[in-house]
Amino acid sequence: MPAEPTVLHFNDCAFVGLTLVRAARRQGLEWGYLPPAKVRPARTPAGPLGRAVYLPYVARRARALRRADVVHVHYATSVRLIRERFMPARPYLLHLHGTDIREQWTDPRYREEITRAIDGAEHVFYTNLDTADQARAARPDAQYMPAFVDLAALPTWTPGARGRRVVFASRWSRVKGAATMLALAAELRRVLPADVRLQGLDWGEAAPEAAALGVELLSQRPHAAYLDLLAGADVVVGQATGLLGVSELEAMALGVPVVTPSTLLPHPEGGAPPVLPGTVEETVGNVLAALADPPAASRRLDARRWVAEHYTADRYVPGLQEIYRRVAR
Repeated sequence: MPAEPTVLHFNDCAFVGLTLVRAARRQGLEWGYLPPAKVRPARTPAGPLGRAVYLPYVARRARALRRADVVHVHYATSVRLIRERFMPARPYLLHLHGTDIREQWTDPRYREEITRAIDGAEHVFYTNLDTADQARAARPDAQYMPAFVDLAALPTWTPGARGRRVVFASRWSRVKGAATMLALAAELRRVLPADVRLQGLDWGEAAPEAAALGVELLSQRPHAAYLDLLAGADVVVGQATGLLGVSELEAMALGVPVVTPSTLLPHPEGGAPPVLPGTVEETVGNVLAALADPPAASRRLDARRWVAEHYTADRYVPGLQEIYRRVAR
């Protein structure tokens, strides 16, 4: 039997790469992983100091690429980092994670770079249902692979343990439907009893407006601490975009009833997601109903089973390994 190819997952978004690597390990495969913090510095000063800061990242990337037979790159603009001077050429797969294909692909500042990254990939995946048309226009053979939830990493849901709480899962940004979420926050604060806390992250350009409406803003935090925040919620409010992000999926997998002030796109295999969608007015009613008995609402939705069936990485590992074998050279 020929040796399995050495695989490197390069960069990451929403922990898709990390979750795939962990799933592969459970199946006896050791895929490498170079996370965003090791791919490039968060900030690079100008001049000689900037070069001194940047060079260790260049060296790390070159070492990782030399050890790899095939590279799975996450996010289109990351491809430039494996093509820099001193980088050994390796075949790569490309994972489109949203903004790269949704916005940057049509932006004249990025169009050429992203088109080149897509064209040069051995295989292309996209993670968001709303980008299917763009991804397939850029690459007709692009394949949908969702973002994932690592069920083993989730804490236990404890509704009511820290007082009644409604948690907004997404950042307060236009791309997440901030205007609708702000309207919902205002109405919830008006109708909910004072002992029900509205919470969200201090993140996004509209965060000050959320605070002014009575949302308790919490600092951004490591992923494990964020999961703990979701696990203490009685109800989670998802983004107002018609999509489920990883945060919403994690809340669903925890068992928390999730409401969305929008109509969701159906899953290609699983149909309508088991959340409570609707207008702002309908979502207020859904929150009130779920708060009356969160565990009962959770049982009715049965969302954890649905997420486990459609948004876990394990079933994608064998197919990926076949592609890696085919393209490695």
